[in-house]
Amino acid sequence: MHVLIVLGGDAPGKALLESCMRCADLSIAADRGLEAFAAAGLKPDILLGDMDSVREDVLLGMQADTQVDRLPCIKDDTDGVHALDVAVKRGAKHITLLGALGGRMDHALANLMLLVRAGRKGVRTQILSETVSIERVDGSMRLRGAKGDTVSLLPLGEAKGVTLKGFFYPLERRDLDSAYPLGISNVVTQDEACVEVLGGDLLLFHYYAEM
Repeated sequence: MHVLIVLGGDAPGKALLESCMRCADLSIAADRGLEAFAAAGLKPDILLGDMDSVREDVLLGMQADTQVDRLPCIKDDTDGVHALDVAVKRGAKHITLLGALGGRMDHALANLMLLVRAGRKGVRTQILSETVSIERVDGSMRLRGAKGDTVSLLPLGEAKGVTLKGFFYPLERRDLDSAYPLGISNVVTQDEACVEVLGGDLLLFHYYAEM
């Protein structure tokens, strides 16, 4: 099952949201993420969160036709963590996150950590915006048709044995550490590029050459 989650960062445009909705079996709005659905004239299947940031008029206009899971304001997890866990419990095998970037930097970093949380549960998860796709590399990943695109590979902590093929800056079983951003701003040079990691949490940022 493919689940779409829209968070409360920079709102996705209508075209991106509509495209992701067409691919999703279930859609979830996390708090202010509801406003992106409202702006696009769409409705999520589930609305969850403590509702501390969504506009009241949007909330009143949408909650009548949407399943609502209202969370307490005082809690240990974020609305994003809760949404991710709901998706996993419902059987998600693939999760797309929109609205995960922009706004407060600490919130954006916390949302990047959702990729690690999902990956450790065996669920492929991807953060999307109009300009970038971000994923945690789980063992290996191939990029096809990305020649000329910019790719950054950054570890959260340490990533062991990173190998890059088909890039301007290749690597062969190099350990990457968050204290030194060696993997920033690489470029795909082949029709098919490959990234491999032996262990740890490695995030791949794929910036599209043409949007």
